[in-house]
Formats: sequence, structure tokens, C-alpha cells
Amino acid sequence: MDIDLLEPVRLGESTQWIRIRAASAGNPLLLLVQQGPGLPMINEVRTFERVLSLEDDFTVVYWDQRGCGRSLRSAGATRDLSIETMVSDTERLLAMLCDRFDRPAVVAGFSMGAMIAARAAARRPDLVATLVAVSMDIDGGAAGKNAYEFALAAARARQNRRAVRQLAAIGPPPHLTPEGFATRGRWAINFGGVRIGQTYNSMARGLLASLLRSPDYSLADAVRAIRGITATIAALAPELETLDLTVTLPSLNCPIVMVQGRHDQVAPGSAAERYAELLTAPSKQFVWFEHSAHMPQLDEPGRFRELLAKVRLGLPADA
Repeated sequence: MDIDLLEPVRLGESTQWIRIRAASAGNPLLLLVQQGPGLPMINEVRTFERVLSLEDDFTVVYWDQRGCGRSLRSAGATRDLSIETMVSDTERLLAMLCDRFDRPAVVAGFSMGAMIAARAAARRPDLVATLVAVSMDIDGGAAGKNAYEFALAAARARQNRRAVRQLAAIGPPPHLTPEGFATRGRWAINFGGVRIGQTYNSMARGLLASLLRSPDYSLADAVRAIRGITATIAALAPELETLDLTVTLPSLNCPIVMVQGRHDQVAPGSAAERYAELLTAPSKQFVWFEHSAHMPQLDEPGRFRELLAKVRLGLPADA
């Protein structure tokens, strides 16, 4: 690596952490905004390098956002945790990075991170070369309803009495507590709506292993990161439930590529298609990943890497 740095950054009143990596210092800038609520990003360095090799083409910035991962080290790390503060953090970080590297950034946001990135891009389109929105959170109420109905129907079809019992216990959305949110998510994952071929337990083990194996986290960091997920869900779930980008974000002034997994049940493709139709932007593309659920970057990593390479070259992403 020509660049391989782990650094703290001051974003407003919060100290957060980034990891910057590039095979060549002249590579275009790529900021990764992780899905959530509460999931860190710096722990993904090894996985992303192995399956995507983004550092060959980009100066990649991995970021543990407010309330996530290594950024939980500072006192009051979850203070003022809201969508608004996370959007402001993104705007500040983009300004800092673009000034430092003297170029606008390609921004790849995943799920909640795509929504956060889009709102930041709407404020500062001059900082964003292209927004790549992967499985973007668009309509929180509709997404929760879809995930719950999918999980319950799958549980009944498979005669999984434990799943039916737990889903019936929390009832239909809204699920505004960490317990209800996690129960819905657990069964949506187990029935294939989030990651192809993965279960809740296998994904949880993978997260823990990535934290413990990462040289960027101490054992205390790993413990804080896991606990921070629950705290972040508690803070953000009510806001996510009322989210509707069709009303609050009908236009962007930067190019956008929307990436959607065909089997995604927690950010359903129907909502993404509707939003893509009404959204106005200088350039917009909508790309289906036919063999993916909510995580196309890991379900179809080769194709996702090709898509980003086309974005880098200014080529149509779906060609």
C-alpha cells in the first residue's frame, strides 16, 4: 500500500476514526459509509480487500461513524446520536477529505449509510463525484412492514414455530425498541432476505471475528462495538420508521447509481424503483443485482467491483 493510515478526525464535537488505504496515492477518492444502525466499517478492511480489492483503483476511506466501533472510544460517543448529526458528520468528513486530496469523492453508501450519504450529497454536491447508493433505506415504514411480513410468511411456510411465536409476540411494525427491531431482523436474515446463504448467527459470528482479528481494535473496542449496536438502534429506530426520501429528498445535484439486490427484503426493490423514477439528478442509473439480497457488495463482489471500476472511468454502470 502506498497509503495505509489509521487516524482520528474531529467532526463537530465528536472524535471519530478513519482508515485510509490505497495502492497508489494518485487513485480517485472513495468514501465508504457503512450500513446500520450501529455497524462499524474499519473492521471490514480485510474482507473488502480480499473480495473487492478496491485499493487497487481507489484511495479508500473506511469510517467508523458516530456511535460505531473504534469511534466509541471517546467520552460521550453516542451523545446527540441522530440522523441529522450523522449527515452533518458525513458532510464535514467529505469536506475534510476533498480538501486534503484535492478532488471530489466517489461515495459508496450501504443501506442506512446510503441514505445518510445521499442527504449529505444533497447539501454539498460539489464534494461528490458520484453517489453509489447500495440497498438504500428509502421508506422506513414500508421497509419494516415488508421485512416483517416476509419473515412471518416464510416462518409459516417452513412451519418454524419458534419464528412464528417470536414474530407474533412483537406484532406488526412499528418496532421501535432494540428487541423488536432485532427480532424482525433476525428472522429476515435467517430466511434469506439480507445475505444469500447466511443466517443471523453466522453473520454475528463473522462480525465478532472481524472485530477480534482486526489490528485496529482492542478487546475493549470489540466489546464497545457490539454494545454500541443496541444503543444506536435505540436512538435511531424511531427516526428510521418515519423515513420517506420520496418526500424529503426528491432531487440531487450529483450523479447517482442505485444498486439493488433482487432478493432484498429489508430495503425492498419496489420502493427503490419508485424512488428512482421520481428522483431528479444530473445522471441516474438503477442496477439490479439478480443474485443478491441486501448486501450486493458481498453477495456478488466481482460484479460490484466491476460496477465501481466503471464509475471510476465514467462508463455506464449497467453496461
